[in-house]
Amino acid sequence: MAAVRRAARHSRRVFDIFVAEVPWTVSSKELKEYFSQFGSVQRCQLPFDKDTGFHKRYCWIKFSSPEEVQNVLQKDSHILEGAKLILRQQQGRRYLQPKRESM
Repeated sequence: MAAVRRAARHSRRVFDIFVAEVPWTVSSKELKEYFSQFGSVQRCQLPFDKDTGFHKRYCWIKFSSPEEVQNVLQKDSHILEGAKLILRQQQGRRYLQPKRESM
């Protein structure tokens, strides 16, 4: 029984995409609405700073399927309220660095 609970807890921590540079004016509801155009968003976790009351400008997004994650990553850029979001796909417990454009 404990192993099942531990596995469930572990699976809840695994997200598909890490999103950085989230404008401080954007809420988790708005993020979920934005990313739902690419597929079914199961979870959006936007951590807050207890001292300031503002979110930390990054979040994690969990989709229902790998195809939905690919839908997100196929788009060149994601812009919310004039700010370009930085996305990293998770592979296992690590996040892959986005490809940098050569100069």
